[in-house]
Amino acid sequence: MSEGRLSKPQLRNLHVSKVKKSLGIVTVLCATVGITWKTLVSDVYERKVEEFYKTYDPMKSLQRMNEAGLMESYNP
Repeated sequence: MSEGRLSKPQLRNLHVSKVKKSLGIVTVLCATVGITWKTLVSDVYERKVEEFYKTYDPMKSLQRMNEAGLMESYNP
């Protein structure tokens, strides 16, 4: 007869134990999302910006803006 009995549910500190478990899950989830974002978005953006500035010529860009008439205050 004692084998068929259910164990008593946890009533004391139920909220505290659920909060501890949830905080652990949220911490792992946030760390995973942060690392994934840095790897897939931030690092890719930094590489694109770095590549852009390797080939960027500011004097050529200024010349192009002058020829288009966008730089009225600049007289070469």
